[in-house]
Amino acid sequence: MNSTRKQRSTPPRKKSCLQCAKSKVRCGLERPCCARCVAANRQCRYATPAENPSSPVASRHSVPPIESIATPTSLSAAFTDPTDAILVGTTASGHPTPLPLPTQLRTTADRPGVSLDFSNLDLVPLADADQIRDRWLWPFLAVGEQVPKAFHPYTLQYISCVLRTYPKLMVKKNGVPPIIHPMQISDGNSSVALANCYSLVRLWHHSAAGSEHIVAETIQREMERLANYDTTNADDLDILGAFQAYLIYSIMATFFPIQGSNIVNDATMVTLHEMAFRTTQAGLVSRAELARSRPTWESWIIVSAKRRAVFAFYLLSSVYNADNYVPSFLAQELREVYVPDAKRLWEARSRREWEREYSQYLSEWEDGLLMISELWLSPDTGSKGRRERIDRWVQSADEFGMMLFAVCVHLHGY
Repeated sequence: MNSTRKQRSTPPRKKSCLQCAKSKVRCGLERPCCARCVAANRQCRYATPAENPSSPVASRHSVPPIESIATPTSLSAAFTDPTDAILVGTTASGHPTPLPLPTQLRTTADRPGVSLDFSNLDLVPLADADQIRDRWLWPFLAVGEQVPKAFHPYTLQYISCVLRTYPKLMVKKNGVPPIIHPMQISDGNSSVALANCYSLVRLWHHSAAGSEHIVAETIQREMERLANYDTTNADDLDILGAFQAYLIYSIMATFFPIQGSNIVNDATMVTLHEMAFRTTQAGLVSRAELARSRPTWESWIIVSAKRRAVFAFYLLSSVYNADNYVPSFLAQELREVYVPDAKRLWEARSRREWEREYSQYLSEWEDGLLMISELWLSPDTGSKGRRERIDRWVQSADEFGMMLFAVCVHLHGY
């Protein structure tokens, strides 16, 4: 053997977990469970504690009521990418362990000096939130003068084409779907529901042949956990994260179904309505927005992500209803909800940048922010004033806003 051949460096044994050290194998050093212990379905223990167990990330992922999922003993065989096994781990005793966000995502939204506090949001409760919860009943009840929306098949294809990209984005490096604000997945802010979601989406797309049923069962259990999540003591960030995760799973299972599984059905849609109700109950608008002033960045992040998630859910519901020959109706309960704000606001990655951009944005909308109902058919449709407001919004809208605009134009004209 060539003596000059470079030897693979190995981590010091004192840093390895006790099981890897005993077996004299290389330890990946992942905490709380290393990849080898996850794959072998054995309990992973370290002789030394984590370097900073009291960090905001560690504390957030260990505080109930949100907890991580427990996965089947054969889950490690379900991956074609070995790094995925690290992200969906469990201890041998079956107790759930926190799942960290993928490294590339933890560094995407983080910026030096960025500090967010979502504990003091200034939102206005939504009076008609119960109509969102009960919306699934409309096709089966007398709805008065409500006329079903007439979707062209190509419009439904367009909606499907856009929605199906959202889980795919989560597999890519630095990928964040437009219904999740990047600051929601920065260190110290992400709910475990979203951390799990990123891991399980990768599992779904990277599953090995023959392991599909394990993948489907794992995601179904997580969806059941989210559906039964007790929101009594939960904050807006966690409730929103649970809804976003459930919505992503539903989108993924709808457009990338695993043979033999029936994840998205009528019960799933009823649950989505219930979770949308929980999410919107606390409010889809901040008090500052109603007063035409600048809200806190935290309040804006939450209400903006809520509005986007709800709009996406309604679009998914329309596709599902069409596939099942069920009519869809105009969302009158959302008529006063604001459309997605400017792209430059959504992409701002520091408080100073966002505040500067929002102040400029407010100066452009002294007559009040555009509401979704202004994109619907009404006596003002086609008028000079209405078109001027819509054109002003379209000039600064991002891809998600343009998708909403396109769907509304297909349905209601311009």
